[in-house]
Amino acid sequence: MNNRRPFLLIVLVTLVMAALAAPLRLLAQTVEPPLLPTPTLAAPGPESATPDPVASTIPRVHVVQDGENLTIIAADFGVSVEEILAINNLANGDLLAVGQELIIPGGTGEAVATDYAVMPGDTLAGIAAEFNTTLEAVVTTNRLITTDPPLLVGQLVPVISRTGSGAVRPVTGRPYLVEAGDTLLLVAARFGLPVEQLATANNMTSGAWIFPGQRLRIPDETTVYRDLPQGWLDVQLSSSTVAQGETLSIFVANLLDGKPAGRLGDQPLLFAPYEDGFVALVGIDAFAEPGLYDLELTGGDERGLWAPIRARLPLVETPYDTQYIELGEALDGLLDPAVRATEDGFLKGIYADFSEQQRWSGLFQTPLTTTIVSAGYGGRRSYNGGPIEIYHTGIDYAAAEGTTVLAPANGVVVFSDVLELRGGTLIIDHGLGVMTGYYHLSERLVEPGQAVTVGQPIARVGSTGLSSGAHLHWDLRIMNVTVDPTRWTERAFP
Repeated sequence: MNNRRPFLLIVLVTLVMAALAAPLRLLAQTVEPPLLPTPTLAAPGPESATPDPVASTIPRVHVVQDGENLTIIAADFGVSVEEILAINNLANGDLLAVGQELIIPGGTGEAVATDYAVMPGDTLAGIAAEFNTTLEAVVTTNRLITTDPPLLVGQLVPVISRTGSGAVRPVTGRPYLVEAGDTLLLVAARFGLPVEQLATANNMTSGAWIFPGQRLRIPDETTVYRDLPQGWLDVQLSSSTVAQGETLSIFVANLLDGKPAGRLGDQPLLFAPYEDGFVALVGIDAFAEPGLYDLELTGGDERGLWAPIRARLPLVETPYDTQYIELGEALDGLLDPAVRATEDGFLKGIYADFSEQQRWSGLFQTPLTTTIVSAGYGGRRSYNGGPIEIYHTGIDYAAAEGTTVLAPANGVVVFSDVLELRGGTLIIDHGLGVMTGYYHLSERLVEPGQAVTVGQPIARVGSTGLSSGAHLHWDLRIMNVTVDPTRWTERAFP
């Protein structure tokens, strides 16, 4: 009897160890080695061409052709005009445009491979929603191991679109920030929604917990929704790529009270109220180093800081020419760097002033009726064969002495006097940190504090200061950063 006990004990231990080993073997078979990080987005691989598992969710889309109307389109697809109006949120009588996309009720479309250009504040989840796909699908298409990689503004992200075309289908809704004591049921009741609809819109279950400050999307077919942090409603840039000498306009809107702030590289952003949000203008210096610049948008109110938005913008080089200037001996003394530094420091106190009032509207006009450019903006300058240490901060227009100079836009005169380098000088403040300067004048026709309107005579061309002949030098500065004035005559800012 005593001899059987050790044998039974051994059998029992063996059985227990076998039972424990089975799940361990299964675990060893199913766990894969971790993937290495992928630093950049890659082009879609062959797997993107596999059959679409959710093709039934892709709407059928028709592109309006010349000569078509709703009646013709409805008849071609065997549906009613009323059905097309309803699914496209159109009113009876709305005009169609050639190239306009219409969702056709019934039927299904096909997945389309396309690229999306990243905007500030974008996330892969938000991009996926606009293309009617999933975050997992976008991650798979780009062979990523993270769902929140750093994105570069303007970067092209490959996406397999399920909108029925290669175009985004904007998500609709309004953001709501959860308050203390809120539940999904209370929020749903406040907006007259079934709790299940609110939960589905936010990828939750109807019994999920919510917390103060959490952002919810309230379904609303009339409003375009952007998936941004906390209370941010919108962020827009005038360009996804900035270049030396260019102007960048930044528009933001937020649910929270307070005023936005931020920076681009080392430059602080000064925002002013604009339409239903705020706008800031940024000048990119012609000597700015090409590369990637950090954009940070912040702000605050009585409840604390807004959630920051961070993005990276590429700054590219502009191919400026080199200008070799020969001056007579009488002007040699003006080439002393100390003279320029003193005058630049004095003008900085004027050009760096900021007013929230935008005094101009639309395009700027050129300040002369004859616009023969003798030296463009940004040219690297060498005087009398010396080193290239400065660039041309504005545009030189060739004109006879005494030619009338006109105000390019509405503004207020903030300086009118004679300077050593720039000669007869006039400066106009147009608001939002934008000022224009007029140099080498023979006569100034307006005084500081005087309001001027576009096209009004303000001065006469001369050849005073550091000048080798009669011409008008026209500067445009944003918070003392000179930019190419030509851009302001070609597009309206902000």
